Amino acid sequence: MRNWLARLPRKKRHRGAEEDSAAVSSPGPVWSDPEIPDEERAVLLVCLLEDPTAREDEQEDAASDLEFLSGPFVEAALIRAVRDGDFNSDLAQACAESLAGIWAREGQVDAAFLAELRGLAKVLIFGVLGDRAPHLLPPSAL
Repeated sequence: MRNWLARLPRKKRHRGAEEDSAAVSSPGPVWSDPEIPDEERAVLLVCLLEDPTAREDEQEDAASDLEFLSGPFVEAALIRAVRDGDFNSDLAQACAESLAGIWAREGQVDAAFLAELRGLAKVLIFGVLGDRAPHLLPPSAL
């Protein structure tokens, strides 16, 4: 696992034909490794989320795992991914759900971004907040 984690920040790593494809494409349970502090875990997951060479399913897993972390760094990365996905891509949806989960847990939202929401990301965020923290929804959403 540590070999995979060490490669994360290096986005332009060239893989040789002799490498085992299963080891290269299957990063392992980044979320469940107790040796990784939350701050490092957040950085690693955001690197994976923003890596244009990463597989889509790995990015979506990273987005989902980020719901269990918090802080401005994590929220900013999720917001960027939602915007980059034009509020509708599968990755944007996974990021929107995680962002809403963070907001519900933390008890506060980014009002400016909430007003900017549209498409499926808006539906997902409003749905999660409606279920977990309806008091955080804007009055117009009720």
